[in-house]
Amino acid sequence: MYIQPITPEQITREYGIQMRRVYQVDSGPIHSPFGSAWGFIEAGGASTPHTHTEEETFYIVEGQGLMIIESEEREVQKGDVIYIPADHNHVLRNIGNDTLTFITVWWEASTVRKGR
Repeated sequence: MYIQPITPEQITREYGIQMRRVYQVDSGPIHSPFGSAWGFIEAGGASTPHTHTEEETFYIVEGQGLMIIESEEREVQKGDVIYIPADHNHVLRNIGNDTLTFITVWWEASTVRKGR
């Protein structure tokens, strides 16, 4: 069994928000085909707009936000799951009064497509 706790010293600032990386693609003690992390956005905060070659999914755990992918904007809340295609600019903004908490999972688009 492999368990990773969340401790303050493991939380770093990435993409303009607080993140706790969990698995990295093919690195560390677990050789996973995907990467994952916890994300925390304080009230009024937002991730830095960015793109990457990986596909990604956000799972909203707590709070309310505004998800922006390219020119499309949608409000999101606890329980929502968001798919972000590779090479699409995206931002998650906290529009609530409490910390917005989410889990992100990403994978190389070509990895999944090879298996089809």
